[in-house]
Amino acid sequence: MFLKFNQEILTNTSNMLSRTNGFLGYMETIIIGCKSWEFNLDLGLLGYKKTKWGHLLRTYIDYDKLLKFREDIKTTSGMSYTFYFNQKQINNGSCLIAIVLTRDISRGPWKKVNVLYRTTETQRRMAADLALIQCFINELPQSICDIKSVVFHMTQAYISGMVINGYLGLFGVSEGQMDKHPWIDCMLKNRRMYFQPDSRISTYQSQARMQKLALGLMKTEHLYPKDLSIDEWFLKRRKQNANKKV
Repeated sequence: MFLKFNQEILTNTSNMLSRTNGFLGYMETIIIGCKSWEFNLDLGLLGYKKTKWGHLLRTYIDYDKLLKFREDIKTTSGMSYTFYFNQKQINNGSCLIAIVLTRDISRGPWKKVNVLYRTTETQRRMAADLALIQCFINELPQSICDIKSVVFHMTQAYISGMVINGYLGLFGVSEGQMDKHPWIDCMLKNRRMYFQPDSRISTYQSQARMQKLALGLMKTEHLYPKDLSIDEWFLKRRKQNANKKV
């Protein structure tokens, strides 16, 4: 889904983007269904380090609430149950809003995971979200969960013509396959200026990092979602805090 979604934006831009603002292209009211939640992409290819995992969990997860959620879904008789991610009270708020479990019969196994978004950046940040969602599902109590599908509900999604240049090779779309669209022209202009072997490194730090990654001037370690865990991270942190108190 991650790869094909971005490929579709690049090759069918005219039908995918509802509007653009410079490097940014926007899409509205997106629903994508998946039969599997396995996510095996090496996040190191996107410049992520394992420290990002801790930042993501601190941002979105209240661990005590998550533990209570896992217990509640074992006993509730309702047909749906919601886990709310932590919400920022500044700027426009958090990107991930909630996960809603649904099922076919009361007290039966939970069958579907619905992921509710305010917005998401499709070509990079979504990958970190997918790693989080995979861990969330894998660590649900198996006694009451038989997940058959995951459906993403995005009020809005956006793509950056600057950011995607750092990872364009990952999506395997050549310039000749790209749609004829002003946003594509803007993206490729940036690519020719900053992402060639002899390009000068940008003074814009975020872009400079993407340049170095794309041009092979910076190496990142492999980071696979299968090696990440919500429980492991929080329990390790709690143990460290307990040792400090002692």
